[in-house]
Amino acid sequence: MNALIVDDSAMMRRMQQKALEALGYVVRVAKDGHEALQVLQTMSACDLVLTDWHMPELDGLGLVRAIRSEPRYAKLRVIMVTSDADMGAIQLALDAGVDDFLMKPFSADALAERTKDVMHG
Repeated sequence: MNALIVDDSAMMRRMQQKALEALGYVVRVAKDGHEALQVLQTMSACDLVLTDWHMPELDGLGLVRAIRSEPRYAKLRVIMVTSDADMGAIQLALDAGVDDFLMKPFSADALAERTKDVMHG
């Protein structure tokens, strides 16, 4: 299984990467949505994207919209990582095609559980 982690915080990328690698994922990382789209194009396959919402350049919502506009990514699962609990924002992301949310702060165990739910649920 292959995953892409998109976050402007190096610390968050490292924590998420360790958690996903412990689940057996091969992980690539990107610091914003623009870089994520470039990395996706170089990956032979990607099963999961974990993206932060608030990032410079192209934010998580813009990234999700770009991913969902590409038919080749139709089966790609996307988890939005955010501290924004506003129901309007959550609905906006769901409408854009997010599969699930992970609210900050979270533990590696919570990340593992949410990932398993999204990938197998």
